[in-house]
Amino acid sequence: MQNLNAVLNKLNDRLLRLEGELFVLRSIARASLTAGDEHAARTRKLLEGAKLALADEAERPLDSATKKYVSAAIAMVDELLEHPREAAPLFRVIDGGKATE
Repeated sequence: MQNLNAVLNKLNDRLLRLEGELFVLRSIARASLTAGDEHAARTRKLLEGAKLALADEAERPLDSATKKYVSAAIAMVDELLEHPREAAPLFRVIDGGKATE
């Protein structure tokens, strides 16, 4: 039972780390897409390429967990391409009850 708990703890730690990395990458992509310069065009092309690759991956026979991840990735790429908005600050500092950024 200890081995199972150790494995579950490792998996949970990896998932939390991946969620954090995804949050940061999404924020960077939003900032790049809304910059209005050549970086925005390059980021859009990269996301369009990712969308094609994910569409191809979705047509392959996948197990249910992988299907969920691919669907979530497709939804995120679609959101970034269709409704890019400026990235929110990664954190806020609160000083005496007033939020500063």
